[in-house]
Amino acid sequence: MRGKYEGMTPESTGQQDVRTILRILWRWKFLLLTFLVLVPLGAFLIEREKAKVYQSSVLIAPDTNSVSTGSTSPPAGVVPTDNLLAIAQLVTTTPVASAAAAFLHFPATTGFLLGEVTTSPNTDTGFLTITAQDANPKHAAAIANAFASALSNHQSAQAIQSIDVQIRAFRKQLARTPISDAYAAGTLSQQIATLEALRSSAGPGAQVIQAAVAPDTPAGPDTRRAVEIAFLIALLLGVGAVLIAENGDRRLRTPEALESLTNMPLLGTVAPSAFSPDTSDSPRDEESFQMLRASLAYFNVDRPLVSVAIVSPGPQDGKTTVAVGLAVAAARAGKRVVLVDADLRRPEICARLGINPAIGLGAVLAGEHQLSDVLIDHPVEASDGGRLLVLPAGPPPPNPSALLSSQEMRALLRNLEEQADLVIIDTPAALAVGDALPLLQSVSGVVVIVRMNHSSRAAVGRLQKVIASASGTVVGAVATASGAGAGYGEAYGYYYGKGGDRSGPASLLRRRRRRATTAKRPATPNGAAVSKSQTTTLAPLVSQTPASNGDVAVESEPSTSPLEAPSPPASENHPRQD
Repeated sequence: MRGKYEGMTPESTGQQDVRTILRILWRWKFLLLTFLVLVPLGAFLIEREKAKVYQSSVLIAPDTNSVSTGSTSPPAGVVPTDNLLAIAQLVTTTPVASAAAAFLHFPATTGFLLGEVTTSPNTDTGFLTITAQDANPKHAAAIANAFASALSNHQSAQAIQSIDVQIRAFRKQLARTPISDAYAAGTLSQQIATLEALRSSAGPGAQVIQAAVAPDTPAGPDTRRAVEIAFLIALLLGVGAVLIAENGDRRLRTPEALESLTNMPLLGTVAPSAFSPDTSDSPRDEESFQMLRASLAYFNVDRPLVSVAIVSPGPQDGKTTVAVGLAVAAARAGKRVVLVDADLRRPEICARLGINPAIGLGAVLAGEHQLSDVLIDHPVEASDGGRLLVLPAGPPPPNPSALLSSQEMRALLRNLEEQADLVIIDTPAALAVGDALPLLQSVSGVVVIVRMNHSSRAAVGRLQKVIASASGTVVGAVATASGAGAGYGEAYGYYYGKGGDRSGPASLLRRRRRRATTAKRPATPNGAAVSKSQTTTLAPLVSQTPASNGDVAVESEPSTSPLEAPSPPASENHPRQD
């Protein structure tokens, strides 16, 4: 079967790699933009401050025989390349530059002239181009023409000097020739006469084909070219800086990175909108918690999870958000859920749910109150049998660590597990305080919460070691503040509309169910509708006492379990609310 479906994945590895690279570049976009903006801008400012430079060129045909190396003359039509390259180098020598300075009508040193001139030999035509640059266009043309004249005079002088050397050599040889050898003497005299005639008729060494003229437009600075080169350099520097920053960044950025680092199953992702009070009840966020609930339900069908501890490396990672969202999702799915706020130092669940109890878990563990005194029935739109009870933390006790590690806490947890389908425990930051570590071995599973772009790799690694040392069973991880949302991608809009709009089919059914439920609720003396679970006799430990916020506090009545949702009497009529 594997071979049959090989290669049928939605995305190829190459596409995933490209997307990963694009995500990295987008993550560090400001760093990359800094290079892409500042480097070209700096190049532009530097080029703008430079003085204008004018270039002028003279084209000459040098005498390639004037620097003959003594080799055999080349065939007709063939340019002696070695001589042409030698002449090009000769132009930028000090003697030629000194001679060129004498032709100029303005003062110029030899060193200055050598820095202003370049040569370009063309071995195909045998021509040589001398280019001069200067801030003054007339000076640029004058310098180019001066070097052409200096080269011509230099070559002519070299030719005459070479002829004089040969004449002197022949004359010495003629002086040593015996008078009796009239033939040899005649030959030498003839050669001397030929050289003297050549010397007297010697012309300029180089001929000017096209003289240099003053240009009308500057040749530099080339601002556009400088900016383009600077942009390419900035791109390379920016990408390099992004790679260095990415390798040096120890924060977890994506759910995939979390899975790769921890080897834990990814139970779900929670979008940043879940942390906002204005958008925390959006269908997309609700679906994220429904997916998390489903992942936990089918994590191990042979060993159902009855209690779950929600832990994270540090504060502000989203533990409370996930705990509350998961509890509400499970209760809506028909589960009997107890949400325990075990963060006795900085409890947040009550603030999230809008309740303000005077007592809580700390008082129960200290033996000051019974469990039934502090459980609060929080209304949710639940299916048949679904119910959410909240066990608040209460006022901070002086010894939270001792209370949570006590035998009473373990007994309380066992009691709740027997009466509920799911017990969810919100814990303090595991790496900040060790209060909740004794609970990890007492619960059925541990869910690790990791906030993207916030939690570090080192912190998550340390948390894994802490959970292992506490003998906790890790169920999986949840990535919070992740842009992946519920994980549905584009298909999500099919069910909920674009952007999580409530106008989709599922939202319509939700609104109809909400209206039907409201119509069936009885009215309280002040006219407010209450949930079905509030109108019936709450079995367990319980008769109802309204809390200040409208939730129901569970009181003692020892006949049945506190989490059983009893059926109303057959004769009971529920008035409709107009």
